[in-house]
Amino acid sequence: MIKNVVLDIGNVMVSFYPDLYISQFVYRKGEIDYFNKICFNSEEWKQGDTGDASRVDIINSICKKYPEDAEKIHQIMDNCDEMLRASEKNTSLLKKLHNAGIGVYFLSNTNPEAFDYMTSRHEFFKYMDGGIASYQDGLIKPGKDIFELFLSRYEKLAEDCVFVDDTPVNTEAAAAVGFNTVILKNIDDLSMELCKFPELNAIINL
Repeated sequence: MIKNVVLDIGNVMVSFYPDLYISQFVYRKGEIDYFNKICFNSEEWKQGDTGDASRVDIINSICKKYPEDAEKIHQIMDNCDEMLRASEKNTSLLKKLHNAGIGVYFLSNTNPEAFDYMTSRHEFFKYMDGGIASYQDGLIKPGKDIFELFLSRYEKLAEDCVFVDDTPVNTEAAAAVGFNTVILKNIDDLSMELCKFPELNAIINL
């Protein structure tokens, strides 16, 4: 029986579309792909998620590696958390689940700057009972350790939880630990996907 909903944040509770964001600063697809790769798909960016580097350190390191693009890198990255826009639809859904007694948690690869930005602005955290932000514990998905940490920290059984993520490799890791899982292909489909679980369907469609 599903008693807890455990959610990734990016593209589950907030939109995270670097390509679209970067297109404000460069216009050709090749350039967009290039800056996405060196900024948001870089080893430096992952160091933020593990808590090993600050945003300033990340930007400085990328600029040092690509000095000819430093000005554009700053334009893209200095205020990049602004792309993290909350889904009002999914915020309302979380409120409904929370008020019905379902445990609602986050489990997300994120960095301190992004996490502080979101928690200071987005209402949905009020309806969460806790969670794990990767940088705080130095563990990231898809490593199984982060899922095992969640279960031990919150004293949950994996079979009582459904984990939602937009990345298949992450849901596969959660399933290997025993979670029920949902691969969310579209942020607007969260309610529909959770309704596949009868106990959640009964709450969502009240």
